[in-house]
Amino acid sequence: MNFFSKFKFHFLIFLGNVGCVFTYFITISSFDHGLRPEVYSTYRLAIGSFAVLPFAFFKDRARLPKLTAGFLCKIFLLSLLGTSLPIITFYEGMRCTSPTVASAVNNTIPSTVFVLAVLRGMETLKIRSRRGMAKVAGSVLSLAGVTIMTLYKGYELKPFDSAPIRMEQKKIQEQWVKGSALVAISCVSYSFSFILQAMMLKKYPAQLSLAVWMNVIGSAMSAVFAGAITLHDPNAWALGLDIRLWSVLYGGIFASGYLIFVQLWCTKEKGAVFMTMFYPLTTLMSAFVSYFLVGSNLYVGSILGAVVVVVGLYCLLWGKTADQNDNAPLPKQLQAVVNNGTPEEQVDKVAITVEETPDAARI
Repeated sequence: MNFFSKFKFHFLIFLGNVGCVFTYFITISSFDHGLRPEVYSTYRLAIGSFAVLPFAFFKDRARLPKLTAGFLCKIFLLSLLGTSLPIITFYEGMRCTSPTVASAVNNTIPSTVFVLAVLRGMETLKIRSRRGMAKVAGSVLSLAGVTIMTLYKGYELKPFDSAPIRMEQKKIQEQWVKGSALVAISCVSYSFSFILQAMMLKKYPAQLSLAVWMNVIGSAMSAVFAGAITLHDPNAWALGLDIRLWSVLYGGIFASGYLIFVQLWCTKEKGAVFMTMFYPLTTLMSAFVSYFLVGSNLYVGSILGAVVVVVGLYCLLWGKTADQNDNAPLPKQLQAVVNNGTPEEQVDKVAITVEETPDAARI
């Protein structure tokens, strides 16, 4: 196996997180120029659907499964939990806090996904083992870190005097508790969507066409919500040749095009927990850009909370990695199960575990 084949998923997710940092700051700047999060979500998801549609048409048209009423309902729910709701709440929360705080709270997604996976029976938890205790400790630390960031601001670190860029930052900010709570709602919504994705991709392997469905339905949902909010302000939908237009174009093509496809592909191939393991890099890069390049304020509470969240995340990932190493021989077991005609439920349980095994275990 060559280097790229072994680490392609790591590279794609890393590239996506780097792009997310730029998305945060471009979008916040567009909000300072009058764009609303609901309108931004509508345009971004619509552009994302057009960006992915040509690729979905040529790649997936020969393997599209039959769409039933029940499956369409699941796509509708996935679109709500994975696009419109988390985008609107995340960016509204970011307006009330900062990109650094928002990206730090995002680090709780792996712990939330893990808890949901345990409740769903997709993960096992041996609480008396070291890895089990690490998973529990990681989940608790992640929650503690978010609580610190929400309730404690602490000493303010003055902006970096030599920052080359100065954002206007019209502060609706400082609504710290409200903003952190909205970002937390976004994270819970994303976590549910990751679990639902892992389940749906077993029966709907066409990732690109699923991304189109999610964007189209998510855009329609956002439009309904935005229409209710901006009913007496039609100018809220106007986009000039300024940062508002560039933010929805970049967000649509990159975040709702590239990122959704990578998210679906990596979730299918590597599992829901692996998909979120690089989130701390986004927090570190956001903090660096905020302080040194944009000249934003940082608070001790945000830094302390972010550190606690990251420690919790890697406790969880350590426990998860130990499970993956133990499960490495499973592909042979799966073949034996299939050959012996074991009941379908057992096959599903084994298949879920196989999704979480490293690439090296699949060859």
